[in-house]
Amino acid sequence: MTVSAMQNRETGGATNTGTTANAIAGNDNSAAGLKNEFLTLMVAQIKNQDPLNPLDGAEYVAQLAQFSTVEGIENMGKLQNQNNVLMDTLQVLQSTNLAGKQVSIPVDRINLDAEEELTGTVALPAAASEVEVRALDAAGNVVESVNLGARDAGETAFTLPELDAGQYTLEVIARNGDDLTTYPPKLQRTVEKVSVPSDGSDIRLQVAGVGSVSLFSISEFLGGRS
Repeated sequence: MTVSAMQNRETGGATNTGTTANAIAGNDNSAAGLKNEFLTLMVAQIKNQDPLNPLDGAEYVAQLAQFSTVEGIENMGKLQNQNNVLMDTLQVLQSTNLAGKQVSIPVDRINLDAEEELTGTVALPAAASEVEVRALDAAGNVVESVNLGARDAGETAFTLPELDAGQYTLEVIARNGDDLTTYPPKLQRTVEKVSVPSDGSDIRLQVAGVGSVSLFSISEFLGGRS
């Protein structure tokens, strides 16, 4: 028997109808609120049922079970939301401790304020007969490079000789026979500042010489301070 059917079968007169309506008016649309409404209507209907045509108790029990299931699912959803908020809060708190620490990040362009050696790694997806890391100026001229020779798949550390202050393009060139692959190296850089956008988007890190990047673009957190 549905709630509407129960309302249609009420025979208690104006007093009962007013009492039921007042009880329902204060309820919300949550699973718990709807369950309370159902119980209020059920009690009112039982009190005023026709003795010659009693209500089916089994149907009430089945509907109560359905309400309890919905209420349980709703509570699980609330708990999941609370866990998500907690995880977001912990992520923000941990991220604020990154200022001044070293990270590894893929870099294809860098702006140096002073002379500096660049250290990092080359991540090779496959073995290469020759691997070279290059720094090019604004005109596309190679100003510094380091040849790492033949390398197996995996990460290989490198150090580029000292570069003057200025803007550079960085690239890794991996040769394997006639095949040539180009991609950016990963550099070890310092996190200068951490920003938490008010719109809920990704936490931003201000990385020395690189600029503002998403927290999730970082390949590795190296710890330590510059």
